[in-house]
Amino acid sequence: MSDQKYLKYFVFDDKKGLELPSYRLNTCSEKIIRMTHVDADTVDGATFYNEMMWILPGFGENYTGDSPNFKEEHAHEFGELMCFYGLNYDDIMDLGAEIEFTVDGETYTITESFTAFIPPGVKHGPLTIRNVTRPIAHMIACDTGVYK
Repeated sequence: MSDQKYLKYFVFDDKKGLELPSYRLNTCSEKIIRMTHVDADTVDGATFYNEMMWILPGFGENYTGDSPNFKEEHAHEFGELMCFYGLNYDDIMDLGAEIEFTVDGETYTITESFTAFIPPGVKHGPLTIRNVTRPIAHMIACDTGVYK
């Protein structure tokens, strides 16, 4: 047993048995590598939610346009950060992909690294990721202990 008091708050892997809501893509594939998952189930006392993953080149290359990666419009009772950061050391704002994201009925096409804050109750989705040419760090963070 470790004598390091706060080691229990360090998370080194994804949530075991993770079940995502129906509007979320099942993100377990060779082109998406889930890293860590923090919520009230994985860290005792957590009052927020966080997911971290890598989206790899080639993700979405077989995308037909018929269905987005994150399926349907939805809203939460909590605020949500959606973060996408490209891995181009020469231009850190270059996303290396194209993201089409609909928020409150307005569709945005984004090709730069970004963080979007979705306020509580605001409908968002679908979200489509296309033309991934280099790794993207993707993080979701919410001010709730359980994502739903």
